[in-house]
Amino acid sequence: MAPYFRKFRHQNRDFAIAAALAALLTAGFGAWMALRVAGVDVSQAVDDVGEGVAALLAAAACAVAAWRHRGRMRLAWALLGASALVWTAGEAAWSYFELILKQEVPFPSAADAGFLAAVPFAVAGVAFFPGRHRAASRLASLLDGAIIAGALLLISWATVLGTVYLAGSDSTLSMLLGLAYPISDIVIAVMALMLLGRTAGVARLPLLLVVTGLFASLLTDSASAYLTAGKSYEKLQLIDTGWVAGYLLVALGAIRAALSAAPAAQADDRPFGRWTLVLPYVAVTIAAVLAVLKNVGGAPDPFLLWDLIIVVGLVVIRQLIVIWDNYALNQKLESQSAALRDSEAHFRSLVQNSGDVVVLADAQGVVRFVSTSIDRFFAYTATELEGQAFSEFLHPSDRAAFAAGLKKALTASAMPVGVDCRFRHKLGSWTHCEVTITNLLHRSSSQALVLNIRDVTDRKEMEERLAYLGAHDPVTNLPNRIAFRNQVDEALERSAPGRAIAVLALDIDDFKLLNDALGHRTGDDVLGMVGGRLGKIVSAGDVVARIGADEFGILMKTVLNDNQPVRLAERIFQHFRTPFKVEEREMVMRLSIGITGPAALEDTAENLMRNADIALNAAKARGKGRYERYEPTQHAAISDRMDLESDLAHALERRQFVLHYQPAVRLRDGTIIGFEAFLRWNHPRRGLLAPGDFLELAEETGMVSALQRWVLGQACADGRRWQLKFPAEPALQVSVNVSQRGLTEADLVADVTQACTAAAFSPAQLVLELTQGATLEGKAIVPRLLELHERGVSVALDDFGAHAAPLSALRDLPVDIVKLDHSFVARMATSPTDATVARAVIDLGNALGMMTIADGIERADQLAALREMNCPAGQGYYLSRPLPAAGVDRLLAECARDGGLVVPAFRLDRAG
Repeated sequence: MAPYFRKFRHQNRDFAIAAALAALLTAGFGAWMALRVAGVDVSQAVDDVGEGVAALLAAAACAVAAWRHRGRMRLAWALLGASALVWTAGEAAWSYFELILKQEVPFPSAADAGFLAAVPFAVAGVAFFPGRHRAASRLASLLDGAIIAGALLLISWATVLGTVYLAGSDSTLSMLLGLAYPISDIVIAVMALMLLGRTAGVARLPLLLVVTGLFASLLTDSASAYLTAGKSYEKLQLIDTGWVAGYLLVALGAIRAALSAAPAAQADDRPFGRWTLVLPYVAVTIAAVLAVLKNVGGAPDPFLLWDLIIVVGLVVIRQLIVIWDNYALNQKLESQSAALRDSEAHFRSLVQNSGDVVVLADAQGVVRFVSTSIDRFFAYTATELEGQAFSEFLHPSDRAAFAAGLKKALTASAMPVGVDCRFRHKLGSWTHCEVTITNLLHRSSSQALVLNIRDVTDRKEMEERLAYLGAHDPVTNLPNRIAFRNQVDEALERSAPGRAIAVLALDIDDFKLLNDALGHRTGDDVLGMVGGRLGKIVSAGDVVARIGADEFGILMKTVLNDNQPVRLAERIFQHFRTPFKVEEREMVMRLSIGITGPAALEDTAENLMRNADIALNAAKARGKGRYERYEPTQHAAISDRMDLESDLAHALERRQFVLHYQPAVRLRDGTIIGFEAFLRWNHPRRGLLAPGDFLELAEETGMVSALQRWVLGQACADGRRWQLKFPAEPALQVSVNVSQRGLTEADLVADVTQACTAAAFSPAQLVLELTQGATLEGKAIVPRLLELHERGVSVALDDFGAHAAPLSALRDLPVDIVKLDHSFVARMATSPTDATVARAVIDLGNALGMMTIADGIERADQLAALREMNCPAGQGYYLSRPLPAAGVDRLLAECARDGGLVVPAFRLDRAG
């Protein structure tokens, strides 16, 4: 709005400057004419030039106004500008005779052509300003113009025109031209008056200035004609100021229109203004008085008599049109009134039969009107509430909200205000309603507050039902995790010193097995029974919730000592020893429980629930069917595991995994026959990690397949490089450990084939080492191993003798190598039994044509004992520790310099 006001202020300032200049020029011109400054000749030049300049300024201003408007307004201002321009040409011709030729201007002359040519342009310009649409309005305007024109013609004839006509002239042309001036003035005056009468809005001032200017020129023309007829017109006349003032007023009107540039002078059919209606009759009255005076005081003038008769006839016709127009308007008004009555009846029917109750009240909330629909909803009659405060029928606890809504509606009248409250039924019950308050106090038709009352009981019930469902578990009807967390938050806020809270997380052990065996419907029934039993065990006021699939939470709101949550857990275990009856069978549900609390002041609901879950996981990890209290170390272990899992996800792509290799040695001469690959993780912060630190996590996260694929590829590549650099007969072998998860991978055969092909490594030198726990589990494992064995890959049975049923593995699997478990090697010297088992395994392998490799040789006496037992091969720290690939290169290079690939331990043994 600020830019608009600045623009409006600048428009008024510019127009005020233009008006002041116009007034100054007019006053200066009039003073010059009256005082005849610098003599008659100079004053005559000022007279002629001043009139021409004023008309030229009007033409320029009209041109600017035409450029700033569009449509009919542009054409109207252009025609007015053309009128002023041709009048300027006439004044130029006049000045040529008087100032250049120094002679009296002849009559008629070229100046008269310019002056009279300005008339049709002015009439056309006035006519092109917007008019009325209705035929009756246009005809009435035309008759008003004709009446005014006739009256003005009569007035002009009685005052000036008759004198000119009667004075005669030298010729018929001069007489006609002499009559043309006042007649054209009358036409322009009538058109200007009619234009002003049908214009409203911001265009009133510009057009008023134009009309005033036209009237100034009219009066000046009439006065000049009168003086000329009386032979008293001189070269310098004060009345010449009228032409200057007239055209400067036209220029001011055009300037005002150009500054506003608003299409305000539009056609409409609004009723005529009072002065517009009276104007024709005023002109007729004046004309009639003059006609009577002329005919009574002297000889009768036929022209005046006939003119008066015609004007009176036009007035009669005008009245008949007015009567007919009023009749048509009355018919239209009656039709509209009937339609309005039908609309009101329809609206009243809608109000009375709508689904809302409509109440009209004053600014204080006192009821003035109530629709009859209130009987259907609240059993009141329409008059029972009138005169009473609306708030008296509301629930006491809702009255403050209604008062606030009423105040808001009175402040912001444009926006309806909604208030939820309870309305009293006549029988005493309370109904949930939505009251919409609309402020119509400013409307003359209503002058009231409109209160629309809608029964929203069904919606409220649905909202409460949705809120309940959103906060409760549908299977057990217990609070869900979100509601449980909110209640823990509330309990924390209300807790006081000495009265803390505690949270227990409970999980049904092996619940998945029950779901798989009996189905999910039975599982849901069991969950409901567990929740019901927990609800009976806890103290009154405590909360039981289902916070997971088979996980429950208990909130103890009042904990007076540290052992109180533990006693509750023990009580739960005691009650759950009683079996549940499920589908005609009895089942005992074992629980694991995690406890956190009593809570500290800085604890949050999220932290308490998280700590209880951590303690629950610790209870499950330690054997299930027990409880564990939360300890900060548990959280540290969880955080450490999460960090390790996050790092593990990127370790492979960041090339943080490496392989270490431990040589397998032929025990009779110490020759290296191959290397076993061990996976290591070169962690950037934790250092070098063994598989026991991360392999289980890799299996849980599904990364073990990618790791196994990488180990196979890297081991084959290193083995091929050593074979080429250190040729031996037979060629060096490479052993790779395969886990249970790796054996179940459908792509194991493809991965092994791809690794050998990519490294040009013969499958005959690749050994897959299987732990006893990974050998016989899974239907597809044996066929998969048989296929690999057919392709040349050797299979080794690792940790032989340390687990159950090793002989069945030797029977069912294509085993080429048996690795004697390191525990037997370590106890051979102290345990005859272990020594006997070791000898039996070696003999068994030799008998079956399998190579036996003793694992864990750490001392010279162990090596000597194994050689005595005719053990073909072995590996251990005594022979060599696991080495990185670069270390293997150095070891092989050292062995090759001494001839053959004999480990240094054997060279020392032979030297000793």
